[in-house]
Amino acid sequence: MDNITEYNKTNINLKLKIIKNLKLNQLNILKLNNKTYLPYQLHQLPKFFNKYTSDFISLKGYTYISLDEHYENSPYFNYNNFKSTLSYNRDLSYKLKR
Repeated sequence: MDNITEYNKTNINLKLKIIKNLKLNQLNILKLNNKTYLPYQLHQLPKFFNKYTSDFISLKGYTYISLDEHYENSPYFNYNNFKSTLSYNRDLSYKLKR
């Protein structure tokens, strides 16, 4: 039993170290181990997303899906178009100010 709890503690500590070292760019696009992950909120997930087969990471309220998944499931996916339309409403918030 102690071996299992020690394993869980070291596994949790390792995950925390990895999360602290993650680097996100201004658009919250995640790069990890030479792989690019694109951010989605839960209501924005693409139709091809399957939590059992897709390569994804859940972090800080976002689901990051691998860029490779996009190219495999959408032959017409355009990465530059995706980046240009990516918004987190910080640019649109001026409408709410009075």
